[in-house]
Amino acid sequence: MEYVLLVTWSLVLALLTAIGAPLSTAVFARLPRRGAAFSLPVALAVLATVVFLLGQVTFGLHTIVLGILVLWGLSALAYSAGYVPEWKTVASAYGVFLGGFLLFAFYVAHTAAITPQGGEQFLHYGLTNALVDAGSLPPEDFWFAGEPLRYYYGTQLQVATLSMLTGTELRYGYYLGLATFYAVLFVSAYGLVGAVVEERGRPFHLGGLFGAVFVALAGTSVTFLRQLFGRLPAETARQYGEPVFRGLIEERGMSLSEALASQGGTGDWLWFYERYAIEGGLHEFPFYSFIKADLHGHTLSTGYIVLAAAVAFSYYLTPSEERYRRLGLLYGGLGLVAGVFGFMNTWALPTAVGLAWLAVAAADAHPATLLPSAVADSLVLPERGLWNRLSAEAWRVVLAAALAVPVGIVGVAIASPFLVFGQVPTNEGIGFLPPRTPLDTFLVLYGGILALFAGYLGSRSRQRSGVSAVHLGAGVALVVGVLVGFLASFAVASLLVAFLLVAWWLVRTERAGFTAVLLVAGLGLLLALEVVHARVYPFDRVRWNTTLKVAVQGWTLAGLAAGGASALLVSGGVERLRAVRQAVDADDISTEAAVSRGVPAALAVALVVALVATSLPFAALAIHKNADILTPSDGSLDGLAVHDQFKEAEMEGLYWLDDRGQPTIAESPTRRTYSWSSSASVFTGAATVVGWDHQEGYRGEAAFDRRATAIDALYTGPMANATAILDRYGVEYIYVGPTERENYENINDFDELPGVDEAFSNGAVTIYEVNATALP
Repeated sequence: MEYVLLVTWSLVLALLTAIGAPLSTAVFARLPRRGAAFSLPVALAVLATVVFLLGQVTFGLHTIVLGILVLWGLSALAYSAGYVPEWKTVASAYGVFLGGFLLFAFYVAHTAAITPQGGEQFLHYGLTNALVDAGSLPPEDFWFAGEPLRYYYGTQLQVATLSMLTGTELRYGYYLGLATFYAVLFVSAYGLVGAVVEERGRPFHLGGLFGAVFVALAGTSVTFLRQLFGRLPAETARQYGEPVFRGLIEERGMSLSEALASQGGTGDWLWFYERYAIEGGLHEFPFYSFIKADLHGHTLSTGYIVLAAAVAFSYYLTPSEERYRRLGLLYGGLGLVAGVFGFMNTWALPTAVGLAWLAVAAADAHPATLLPSAVADSLVLPERGLWNRLSAEAWRVVLAAALAVPVGIVGVAIASPFLVFGQVPTNEGIGFLPPRTPLDTFLVLYGGILALFAGYLGSRSRQRSGVSAVHLGAGVALVVGVLVGFLASFAVASLLVAFLLVAWWLVRTERAGFTAVLLVAGLGLLLALEVVHARVYPFDRVRWNTTLKVAVQGWTLAGLAAGGASALLVSGGVERLRAVRQAVDADDISTEAAVSRGVPAALAVALVVALVATSLPFAALAIHKNADILTPSDGSLDGLAVHDQFKEAEMEGLYWLDDRGQPTIAESPTRRTYSWSSSASVFTGAATVVGWDHQEGYRGEAAFDRRATAIDALYTGPMANATAILDRYGVEYIYVGPTERENYENINDFDELPGVDEAFSNGAVTIYEVNATALP
C-alpha cells in the first residue's frame, strides 16, 4: 500500500478544503453548519472550471496554479464580506471525507488493475494520459490522430489535475482520483441530508449517516431479491423468479436455472451482472459505478449532483427579500455546476436545470420575485378559492420552469469550448416514448425505496386531521388516473406520477419539506426514462446509454430523499415510542391507546430497518468477493502492476515508447471492444491513427472504417502503399506487439522500407521509427 501517496494526496485535498471553505460558507450561509461539508466540492468545481477555460489557451501545472489562485481570490472576497467558516465544523466534515476516501482507497487497493474487460478503463486511462502532456485543451484524440477529442473530458481533466498537482504518477493517480470523487459523493450526501434533517428539527448526524449510506453504499433491490430467490425451493424460484432474473435472461443469454445458480447465491455471484435487470437498459447506482472503476463522467459527477441539490436547498431556504442572493445562487451557483456538467457529464446538465426549476417552484418566495418588483407584481396570481389556487400553483410551476432555463444557458456558455465550439459525439437528437419498463421489473429494481417513500409520504399526509371534499376528490382522481395508466400499458409512468403528485402536494402544503423535493427530483428522472431517450450510439439499442447515464442520477437524488425520509421516520418513531412508554409508566393512557400510538411508530422504524437491510447486500457481497480490507498492507494503488507481472515484455516496449513523448503512432485498430488492444496509445498517451471502435459512436462508422482499412493495408498490404499511408496520417512510430501479431497473419517487414528503421525490439514487441523526410 502506497501510504506516502495517500498522505500527500490527503494533505493537498485538505489544503483545497481550507481554501474553498469561505466560498462554500458564502453559498450555504443559511444551511445548518453553513455548508462545511461542501468546502472541497466547491473548491474542486471552481478549480475544474477555471482550468478548463484557461486550458483552452495553455494547459499545464501553471494553469492549475492559476486556477488555485483564482479560487483563493474568490474565497478571500467571501471572507472579507464576513463569510467566516466554522473551522471546527469544516475540519469535522473533512474527517468524513477522509473516512470515505480511505474506505474506497483500501477497497480498490485489492482490485487495482487498469484493464479493458467489461468496461472503459482503457479509454479513460488513455485519455487522462493524453491530457497530462497536452499543451492546450482539448487534447488531440489519442484514438483518432490529427483530430481534436470528441468526448466530454472534464472527469479525466480533474484526475489529471490532481495527479499533476500532487506530483503523482498516473498509474497511481487513476485510483486515487476515483477514491477522491467517491469521497466527495460520500461527504456531500452526508452534509446535505444532515442539513435537510436538522432544518426539520432532527439530529444532523443521523441524517448525514443515512444520507451517506443510501447514496454512497446502498443499491437497488435486485441483489436482495436474487439472493432471496436463490434460497427458495427450486420449483417456487423457477415459477416466480423470471422478473427478478429477466435482465440476465434477455441481456446475458442465461436460462432461468443458470441465472438462479449464478446470481442466486454467493458462490459464483458476480457484481457485474447486477445492473442487468431490464431488457435494453443498464440501471446502475453510485457504488456499482465506482467499483466498476471507469473514470466515467456519469460516475464521478454524482458528487456534483449532490452539490447542485445543495445549492437548490440553499435557494429554497433563502427568503423572498434577498432577491440578489437568490439570483446569485440560481445563475451563479447552479449555473456554475451546470457548466461543470457540460464538459464533465453532459447528461447531467439538464438535471441542474431541473433542480433549479424545482427549487424555484417549491420555495416560499414566489418565482416572480426574482424579477424586478414592477414586473413581479403583475405575475403573481390571486389564490383565493379552489380554482384560483390551482391556477396559481400551475402558473407558479410554469414560471419557475421559464426562470430555470437560463441556468442551462449559463452552463452551456461555460462549457461552450466543448459544447458549442468543440466537437460533440455524433447523435440524432431526442426520441420520445421508448420501450417501456415492465412494472414487475421496475419493482424489482426500486420496490424497496418506493415502499419507504410511500411510508414517508403517508406519515406526512397524516399531520393534519380531517379530510376535505377537495382532498377526497383529488384522491379519487389520482386513483382513477393510475388505473387508466395501468390499463394503457403505462404502469410505471402512472405509478411514478402518483408519487410525484402526492409529494408535490405535501411540499406545497409545508408538510414534507426539501426531502420531498429531492424525492420529486429522483423519481422524476426515473419517470423521464419512460418518456424520452437520447438517440445516440449504439442506435439499435434505444435506451442503452440513456438508462446508463440517467438512472444513476435518479438513484443519487432518490437516495438523498431516502436518507432524509429514513432519518425523519426513525427519529420521529423513536420519540413517539419513548413518549408512549413514559405515558404508560405514568398510567396516563390506556393499553389500547398505547398500542394505537405505538404501532405506527414501530412500523416506521421497522420499514427503515428493512430497507437498509435490503439495500446493502450488493455492497456487502462486492466487498466480500473483491477485497479483504482487513489486510490493506497487501494491496496496491498501482493500476499497472498486474501488467508488469504478467505482460512484462510488452510493458517494456510500452515504457520505451512512453519516453518518446506524444508521437503519432500506428497500431492495430480494435474491432473487438473490451479486449487487450490499442495498448500502445492507452499506456503512452500517444495518438494512434485509429483505436477502439468507440470512434464509430463519436465520428460515425464510415470515418472509423476508412482509417481502420488504411491501417490494415499498412500492416499487410503492398509496401508500395505504405508510404502514402504513413505520410497521410503523419505516423512517427509503427507498433508491432502481440495484438498485431494475433490480428495479422503476415505483417510487413517495415525496416525494408527506406526511411523506416527498427528502434526497439525485445521479442514480444518491435517498434519502428519513421523518418518522414527519407520515405520514398
